[in-house]
Amino acid sequence: MKALIVSLLFFSLLLAHELWIERVGDAYVLYYGHLQPKRGEESKLAYTPENLLRFECLDEDGRLLNSKVDKSYPARLRGSCAVIQAEFSSGYWTKTVEGLKNLPKDKVSGALESWLSLETVRRIERWSNALSKPLSNGLELVALENPLVLRMGQKFSIVAYYKGRPLKDAPISHNGKFVGSTDEDGRINLRIRSLGIQLISVSLKEGADGVKADYVTKTFSLMFEVGR
Repeated sequence: MKALIVSLLFFSLLLAHELWIERVGDAYVLYYGHLQPKRGEESKLAYTPENLLRFECLDEDGRLLNSKVDKSYPARLRGSCAVIQAEFSSGYWTKTVEGLKNLPKDKVSGALESWLSLETVRRIERWSNALSKPLSNGLELVALENPLVLRMGQKFSIVAYYKGRPLKDAPISHNGKFVGSTDEDGRINLRIRSLGIQLISVSLKEGADGVKADYVTKTFSLMFEVGR
């Protein structure tokens, strides 16, 4: 497999900011920032409509449904959805001797390392067995059983996929904390340690054109709520 698994150090950098979807009234609202901010960190960071690549409403089998999307910050989606999914990019990032810049490699001097960031978040509202399998050929995390019935202290299993195949040795975070890597079958066992939003994330990187970026980083986050 050509994809390179992200190192733990770089994985921490990627997850410095998180993408998640909250239900607010009759809408699903996309936020970017820190789900559980530490002292001095902002909870929610503004973004532009250009950062939002897709915001979609799906049924229990992963089929696209009609919905109404307002891309102005924060982006909102309204629809009768079993699954809500957003694709987002914070753009190009280049590490330089002067620090990190939100610009492509060919637009800065003294570039040390550069990447294009692509992120996807999938929120599960209603479950079906179809959701225990990947819905695309891209990077995904899937729950093997219905996560919406979980309670405090219960264990559950997640499988990482990339290009339709289980992804081994992939670093996994749960609500912003590194919790381990996937096994030979792309699987990891987790436990519910708090009520509310559960945000499970995986990342990898692969080569880019070398002009604007050295590589592309891809992050997928699976989310659901416990004890609502």
